[in-house]
Amino acid sequence: MDEIDSGQGSFWEENRNLATGVILASAVAAGVIAYVLRRSREEEPVIEPPAGLADRAWEAARDAAGDERVDAAREFFMDHVMPELKPALLAILADLEVVVNEYFRRTEKSIKKL
Repeated sequence: MDEIDSGQGSFWEENRNLATGVILASAVAAGVIAYVLRRSREEEPVIEPPAGLADRAWEAARDAAGDERVDAAREFFMDHVMPELKPALLAILADLEVVVNEYFRRTEKSIKKL
């Protein structure tokens, strides 16, 4: 305590990194609190279930193009396009799994270092 009160400079001047850290931590904490308060006051948006949205889109397509054309397009898509896309979609999914697993491994290492 004597070192702090001696005329050699204040504690905060000697420990600028600590002072900066304290200010930064306080600002982050205030920002998090403000964000949480703002989110708690907002109304949650009404999200239409995907099935309802798909049904409406299907009906709009039938109204615009007619039943026969929509059925023909669906059959063509399921018979010709989907078999071509299936391997690509599976490859994308496998790549995404690798990326997500790597991210979780890195996050786990970071948490263990704390």
